[in-house]
Amino acid sequence: MPPFIGGGSMIRTVRRDEITWADLPAKFEGGTPAIGEAIGLAAAIEWLDAVGLDAAHAHEAELTAYALERLGEVPGLRMFGPAIGDDRAGIISFELEGVHGHDVAEILDRHAVCVRAGHHCAQILMDRLGVAATTRASLAVYNTREEIDRLVEALNDVRRIFGE
Repeated sequence: MPPFIGGGSMIRTVRRDEITWADLPAKFEGGTPAIGEAIGLAAAIEWLDAVGLDAAHAHEAELTAYALERLGEVPGLRMFGPAIGDDRAGIISFELEGVHGHDVAEILDRHAVCVRAGHHCAQILMDRLGVAATTRASLAVYNTREEIDRLVEALNDVRRIFGE
């Protein structure tokens, strides 16, 4: 199969009537290497190393517990996933009764709350759970309790807009 795009480092030789492609995967990686991405990844690794993996994990666990508690206060909100514990990550999928996940995400966006909505590559599970879609909040070391509070306030606004 010939490459679909041309650029540096993808050829072995070029002659007037012939091109010999480099070995895979270079044959399909024409152009400038992802230098900016590599520099960004290195900076992220250095930052996370300075924070410390144990501290990052502890913060995420504490924030997840807080989020599960606060989200439990939102009427009509159903969360999916395990209860809080050592194996609970900072990923919280939920549905708000009577409101499609995409509508929830749209209104949360108006409150500067970033979430994902849809099937999350798990449509068979969605069918089994009997939900059209879920909304997913993803928490990490850089998130705060104030952001969780804003998520809860925004979800209450969703309920207000859709008539509670």
